[in-house]
Amino acid sequence: DLLGLDAILLDYPNHIASAVRFTEEIPGDYVVLDDGAKYLICDPTYIGASIGLAMSQFKNVAAKVLKY
Repeated sequence: DLLGLDAILLDYPNHIASAVRFTEEIPGDYVVLDDGAKYLICDPTYIGASIGLAMSQFKNVAAKVLKY
């Protein structure tokens, strides 16, 4: 809300992460929704990771997308 960017939650098995739709292309791991919208993984629980880095155990796991 603060930055006016859309955000979603990613519901993985036994884990929740977040992803943000930035207005510019930023390198990293993305989730692409059915409508083509790209959300950059921004997982606050991945200690020491920069934005755009998904935990290795979830890189190839389909997450349930929760919009709010």
